[in-house]
Amino acid sequence: MVKIYTVPQIPIPKHPVLKAATEDTQLITPDTAGLTLRYGIFIHSNFSDNRRLIVHELVHTSQYEKLGGFLPFLRKYLMECINIGYPEAPMEQEAIRMAEKICSE
Repeated sequence: MVKIYTVPQIPIPKHPVLKAATEDTQLITPDTAGLTLRYGIFIHSNFSDNRRLIVHELVHTSQYEKLGGFLPFLRKYLMECINIGYPEAPMEQEAIRMAEKICSE
């Protein structure tokens, strides 16, 4: 079951490694609209009714499942974002494409 949490701001991870990765990649900023942590999706309250964003984040949940969990997802996602750049990273592009496809039908 996926839980969606509407929050006033996407939380910055407290874990030192995750916090450092967040700072290095700038993946979470005050402007971040959504964040998926396996079966938990944080949506900024300004975007709580944004269907495309919710589908995008659900694609990331699917990626967690395909890759076998939190650590495999995080390793691959962060490496793509660091080496290729966000939002050009393949996993991010997949989420963008799928949300576009599903939401334009």
